[in-house]
Amino acid sequence: MHIKKKFDNIVSYIIICLSTLIFSLLSSTTALSKIFKIKDIEISEPFSANFNKDKVINKAFDNAFQELSSTIVTTKDRSKLKDLKLNDIKYLIESFEINDENFLDNKYIANFNVNFNKKKTLNFFEKKNIFPSLNRKKDFLTILIFIDNNDNQIFVYENNPFYKNWNNKQEKYFLINYVLLDEDLEDLKLINENKENIENYKFETIIRKYDLEDYIISIFFRNKKELRILSKFSFDNSLKITNQKYFDTDLNDQKTIDNLVFKTKLQLEDLWKNNNLINTSLKLPINLQINSEKTLELTNFEKEIDLIDLVYDYYITSISNETINYKIIFNGSPGQFLKIMEEKNIKINIENEIWEVQ
Repeated sequence: MHIKKKFDNIVSYIIICLSTLIFSLLSSTTALSKIFKIKDIEISEPFSANFNKDKVINKAFDNAFQELSSTIVTTKDRSKLKDLKLNDIKYLIESFEINDENFLDNKYIANFNVNFNKKKTLNFFEKKNIFPSLNRKKDFLTILIFIDNNDNQIFVYENNPFYKNWNNKQEKYFLINYVLLDEDLEDLKLINENKENIENYKFETIIRKYDLEDYIISIFFRNKKELRILSKFSFDNSLKITNQKYFDTDLNDQKTIDNLVFKTKLQLEDLWKNNNLINTSLKLPINLQINSEKTLELTNFEKEIDLIDLVYDYYITSISNETINYKIIFNGSPGQFLKIMEEKNIKINIENEIWEVQ
């Protein structure tokens, strides 16, 4: 009996040691939650006697940071990131990869992936008084109306320079995917019937045809050489309205149209980012425990935590033969965390001081 008890203790000890090793390895490879990955940065440099590969790599680092900041920082806050030193950017980089490199026509061409350390990057933004946005891509139904007050006409598809050129170019760092209206004659008729009250028209009949809850309506009013752009941005049943005016615009000039489309998209991107800001000054500690025998649940839990941008950090605090305890640092409220867990089908018991993953 004494020998059996001793043997059971040894087995328990081995299980705990193995669990510690396995889950410390799991926690040390939480790459997705701990990095911002910027892919496919292409750099070309003349290949000559003075060629310096370090110069190319540094250029890739700078371009990758510009893409990262363009993706998750609003236009207004990006002004706080001017004149950054290269060493500041290098400090934020966790690792990088050269996917491909070639010598072609006396040029060195390389493609890079650059991984930024998430914690360092968020701390860096916080010191600059910048709240970054979640890197959250989203489809929006997009209705573009062009009203030419010079001729008292309304254009939806044909002769609408904004509809025709809207998706000509999609910047890599844009988060919104614009789903334009199909060229539906019934929709065209409905819009024309409501031309006189187009600013207040709800577009509900048209919106219901598409399997998208969120939408953007941008109406472009031309009056001589003045252009006013009214945009309605609807997300999660909240509506934001913006008005922009541009003067001396020539809509027969392709560069002018492209520039107006780009500026309008930037404004819409900022509205979307402002809906998804990460409050990095709020670092909520959450203590969680999981039954150590539920290996599948443990693996799934860490995998899901890795994918949550609002998780600033997490780590194992203790392991026993019954439970594994985690501390999660969360950039949000307890309610936000529980909502995310619910969306991921992870049930949390919050009755005790240390919450339990069920």
